[in-house]
Amino acid sequence: MAAASATSSSELPECPVCHDGYQEPKILPCTHLVCKECVVSWLQKAGVKRGCPLCRAPILPSTNRGQGDTDTLVNDLPTDLATMALVDSHNMLSGQHVCVVCDDNTAATSFCLQCDIKLCKKCSKGHAKFPSMKNHKVEDLNKLTPQRLAEINRSTCNVHDDRPAEVYCSSHRELICMLCATTNHRSCAEVKAIPDVATEKRRELEQQAQRLRDRATALAAQIKESKDTLKVMRKKANDTFDDLEQCMKKRRQEVNTLIKAEEDAAMSSLADLEKWRAALALNAASVGNVVQSASGGALLGMMEGLTSRLDDLESQTGTTPKMEVTDLTLTFQKLDQLKADIASLGQITKPTTTTTTSHQPIQPVPATTTATSATTPRTAHKPRGAELARVLKVGDRVKLNFTGWRSKYLFTVKKNLNVQFHKGTVTAIPSRLAVQRGRDPQGNVDVQWDGGHEGCNPMGHNGQYYLDLL
Repeated sequence: MAAASATSSSELPECPVCHDGYQEPKILPCTHLVCKECVVSWLQKAGVKRGCPLCRAPILPSTNRGQGDTDTLVNDLPTDLATMALVDSHNMLSGQHVCVVCDDNTAATSFCLQCDIKLCKKCSKGHAKFPSMKNHKVEDLNKLTPQRLAEINRSTCNVHDDRPAEVYCSSHRELICMLCATTNHRSCAEVKAIPDVATEKRRELEQQAQRLRDRATALAAQIKESKDTLKVMRKKANDTFDDLEQCMKKRRQEVNTLIKAEEDAAMSSLADLEKWRAALALNAASVGNVVQSASGGALLGMMEGLTSRLDDLESQTGTTPKMEVTDLTLTFQKLDQLKADIASLGQITKPTTTTTTSHQPIQPVPATTTATSATTPRTAHKPRGAELARVLKVGDRVKLNFTGWRSKYLFTVKKNLNVQFHKGTVTAIPSRLAVQRGRDPQGNVDVQWDGGHEGCNPMGHNGQYYLDLL
């Protein structure tokens, strides 16, 4: 765990687990920073499958989980050297300011950035008198900040820990001192000063970061477009059904108004007819009683009067106009088609590269279909092919016309088909299943087969006719 520093923890970055200054901060795949020892302790609590303590994202790749020692696996995670430098600088500046040259613990007032040592006022002046140190930067300790100290290149050579790293070997990817550069790396192709290489790497990282920002911006635009599309889709669907509901409600009121007007017009005539009906029933009952109870003499005595009265009633009833109620014409075939069209609304279709008619409204059945159906003698003979396509209607019982199929496979298996699977009832003209499947509904009809499934069958599509009347 990170040890407690001598100064306030708010002055340096804190580990989110131990809430103390970082010690060897590891960069997790989710980009969170956690001390190495904190990561190891966290994973050991519930195994290496445990996720980040902040966001629960996986810490180790799935291929490495359970393989090897936890310390080794965590050690392979990248270390945030910038944060480490900031913590080291903070720790250096937070300790006692004692001159490293004087033996009497004299208070230090300045810091040499090249030698990485603290100096008192007197030693600082002497430090600048040496020819090899006259160009060193010596800054006031009271003004020096951890950020400023961390910005200075204080890395050490990968081989010589007591020498500062001054150059970078791109061939071996190592920070080295000048001695190593002139000996071990003399034949390497690219040995450059650390600031020059750092400038190049900063440029590369910035370009890569910009590509990531551009991609994130594009994804944000795509997400917004998808959300807007879904919002528009929902609004359009609700508006469509609201309009349809209002249209149906209005039409129902209009039809009921027509029926009410016809009812009001007929009520007076119906009242007169009801009076005649009551008079006829009363006289018929009276005559029935006379026939049943009167003696022969009495019957003959009343015969002339009864006959005269009944003749008058019959003559008056014969001249009573016949009451006719105008019938309301409802084309039930169109209503069935409308129900089929409504049932096909709201089908979700994925965009394809080919042009389809899935978004085109289904056209209503032409009026000539009903007229032709009424004039074609369907019972005299069974129409076939194009003739049947003209007169076919919803509710017709049909069967498959195997001779119309072009597949050799169907010719092979047709004898083995159970009869219930090639006989059925027409449910929609034109086909609503064709719309769901991204095909042209015109020239296709839907059939509910006796076997339980529903199919889309050509009846005129590309000159194909697959159905016959039963």
